[in-house]
Amino acid sequence: MTARGTWSCLLALMGSLGCAGIQQVPEAPPPEVPPQVIRADLHVHVTMREALRPFFQGEPGDGVLAGSHAERLVNQVDPAALRRAGVRLILATVWPPPATRPGRSALGEALHQLEELEAFARRSPDFVLAHSAEEARRELARGQLVLVPAIEGGEGIRRVEDVDLLHAAGARSITLVHFFDNPLADAADDQFGPLVGGLTNGREGGLTPLGVEAVRRMIQLGILIDVAHASDKAIEDVLAITEPAGVPILYSHTGAGWAETRCLSTPLAQRIGRSGGLIGIGLFRSPFQEVPLTERWEGFQPGTCDDDVAHWLHYVRHTSPEAVMLGSDFSSVILRASPGGACARGMRHAGDLPALFAALEARGITRDNLDSSGERVLRLLEAVEVRSDPGVRQSARKLSPPRDDLFPD
Repeated sequence: MTARGTWSCLLALMGSLGCAGIQQVPEAPPPEVPPQVIRADLHVHVTMREALRPFFQGEPGDGVLAGSHAERLVNQVDPAALRRAGVRLILATVWPPPATRPGRSALGEALHQLEELEAFARRSPDFVLAHSAEEARRELARGQLVLVPAIEGGEGIRRVEDVDLLHAAGARSITLVHFFDNPLADAADDQFGPLVGGLTNGREGGLTPLGVEAVRRMIQLGILIDVAHASDKAIEDVLAITEPAGVPILYSHTGAGWAETRCLSTPLAQRIGRSGGLIGIGLFRSPFQEVPLTERWEGFQPGTCDDDVAHWLHYVRHTSPEAVMLGSDFSSVILRASPGGACARGMRHAGDLPALFAALEARGITRDNLDSSGERVLRLLEAVEVRSDPGVRQSARKLSPPRDDLFPD
């Protein structure tokens, strides 16, 4: 099978390759949240069109929005919709997919995706990149939508110096592992369910020796450590390093811990929350994350955004309201909440966030809690930055990330 064929098969597992017709949604928008409100999203694929070219269609601001919860390969982010929802601070996650381009290594693909994120920000007047909490605060005060560059998957890190290169290229958050075990850590088993899970993850363990070095270097550089997709043992190994150092971490997007796959367990969620870390609730449907009857309420409709609300409430009960916030995973190749329940139109794109937030308020999450999520992310960035090593940061900033393309774009 060719590299492109292998990649297509993986896409088929994650979602249909058939794209429904691209359309703009003409419905009347909800009232905009006051501009002084700064809500956050811990996980958005802002530039997925570049990562999944030519399969993915549209990007924020070009008028292309998914018209259905089932459109998995169409842009789901719009700047006007984000403003209406009050979401103005985003961990903009680049996903270096399995390398299929001749001459580009896994590290080269990550560096390339960071360049594409920078290019997007240059051509998009609504968005600006920020590489520190101070920069983010300044740009938010100017009314911008602020993107903090993040990388999903550390496959490109083959030596600790590669972390320095990613920092020099702008990365301020790194998810250590994605769907597959990599040189840093063991991925969570069965992320695609028991039938396919064995094909994606064969190692049993936690951080590798290189992973330990990489985590320590991320602390020195002030890079957020994201343990989404990692095995429980890998998360425990990370916490064994970060807790004594007083460094909070995040789990950027998850479902509730009652499921056996693709979720953050309750004990680990509690440790992350106690250390000042953050947990993002992903807005995705999975057959492996069915909400148990004991967690439902009268009128609960499975498969709708009621599931997302239930996941959110689960972590709030077991950690604290301050530890939990949005980690939408918008513009990833996943199925979202269908129409019904608390969200009449389902969860198609960022324009449906106001309905989700209203549903959370109706179930006891306060408006102040939702409105303070941006400030909590800024404090997380500051907490990580203050524990970094200025000398290591300065040395990394002097590096020039290489290009290893045989064929330019």
